[in-house]
Amino acid sequence: MLKVTRKWRPSLALVISLVCFGLVALPIIGVLGARLSSNQFARETERSLLAQAAIFAEVYAAAFAQHQPLPEVGQSLSEAQIARLALDHHPIPPRLDLFRGWISPPRPDPIETSEALHPPYIAISQSLSQLAASAKKTTLSGYLFVDHSGQIVASSGSIRGSVGHVPEVAQALEGETVTLLRFRDDQTDRHLLNSISRDTSYRVFVAHPVIVNDRVIGAVYLSRTPMDLRKFLFQERYTLGSVAAFMVLSAALVGFLMWRLISKPIRDLSIQSRDVASGLKTVPDPVRHYGVRELADLGHNVVSMASTLSDRSAAIETYTNHVTHELKSPVTAILGAAELLADASPDASDVRHQKLVSNIQEEGLRMNALLERLRELARASVQTDRTRTPLEEIVACAAAEFTDLTINLHADDGVTLPLSADQSQIVLHHLLQNAHQHSATRIDITYDTESHSLTIKDNGTGISSRNHERIVEPFFTTRRDAGGTGMGLAIIAAVLHQVGARIRSEPVEQGALFRIVFDQTHDAS
Repeated sequence: MLKVTRKWRPSLALVISLVCFGLVALPIIGVLGARLSSNQFARETERSLLAQAAIFAEVYAAAFAQHQPLPEVGQSLSEAQIARLALDHHPIPPRLDLFRGWISPPRPDPIETSEALHPPYIAISQSLSQLAASAKKTTLSGYLFVDHSGQIVASSGSIRGSVGHVPEVAQALEGETVTLLRFRDDQTDRHLLNSISRDTSYRVFVAHPVIVNDRVIGAVYLSRTPMDLRKFLFQERYTLGSVAAFMVLSAALVGFLMWRLISKPIRDLSIQSRDVASGLKTVPDPVRHYGVRELADLGHNVVSMASTLSDRSAAIETYTNHVTHELKSPVTAILGAAELLADASPDASDVRHQKLVSNIQEEGLRMNALLERLRELARASVQTDRTRTPLEEIVACAAAEFTDLTINLHADDGVTLPLSADQSQIVLHHLLQNAHQHSATRIDITYDTESHSLTIKDNGTGISSRNHERIVEPFFTTRRDAGGTGMGLAIIAAVLHQVGARIRSEPVEQGALFRIVFDQTHDAS
């Protein structure tokens, strides 16, 4: 046998596990990447609005402080708030998180109010509006400047009224900076032709207090739609193209490895096995590269199995040739003895006569033994017949053999079973013989097309409940004293196994019932 060098190879389970992990991980990574990108876009917008809010709040406070005397308006800051503002640095980090689903409903509409603004607010209203409108052209953000009660003092648009009832504005008027996400209020009006920059379904809102002399005299309220992932992808199309090319090359590499480690060795092994089956080779050639350890073991086992089968075939051929040769001697002896007996005189001694007869008997027995071995070898090489047989023909042949049984067939016309004529006769012969031996006089044979099953019911003595599971076991019989061998149902089970069917005994009130269930690939036509 050819020797194949053993070396470490990854197992097929390891390769499949890695591929499955990759297939599962890549979509998850893609989804997480998209979510992380969207989250980062929201936080970048939040960071930008916080910076703008701080600047606009200082501008608002400076403009308000120029008008003297200042009215006593707004809420005083707490000691903790005053202490925090007294620090050299008091940054506000971005806090928005899309992963937690922190997206509020759309912003409530402003409420109309008849309350008049204080003179300082009226004085700075126009300049703040011009500043907001000018800044909006570059930043694309929306700006609202509100007084201590939440009434709009100035804006980047034409909005008027009070937003003091909006939660984030109310918190800002208490001295806290608030950021949050809100769904857009134009979801129902969106369509496929919306601009990419406005395609995001939510906006970032920032409410920042305006403080003068440790009192909150108002707030700035900013909003902006963050960048959309698709717009970002378009902007980064060249980088993404490089990444896509890398992924395609990586996928091609993985595909090549799968072909090299699994597909090609299996194909080569299949070709070698086919050559052995067709007789072109007696033993397959070992595949040069098996790829994974399981395929290497499979290849070695196939080569070993083919070598063993080849050796056995050679042994059988040698044995057959030997028997054929050996048969010449006993046949010659028989012919010679017969000739001597024919030529023997009537007064031949009894000893010589007995010796000749003994030779004939011994050589005849030897021939019988050799022929029996040949018959066993012939039976072992019989191939399974895959033809189908009409059920009516099967029952008719069985009924002709058991004339003392009343056999009734309940089945549609044209039903065929995946059994050859010989197989079907073996199956039905043993079943009817068992029924006859158990005093049955009537047999009902029914075929159910839905379950692909054939039932044979008799009115004999039946089978005890404890024997239903063992009745098809080899050598198990309830008629051992009457000469039963226990092989009839075992033979039936073996024949049915060849066509993918199975037989079982089912309890009934009277007699015995056997059900044969055929595999759907061999169902009746």
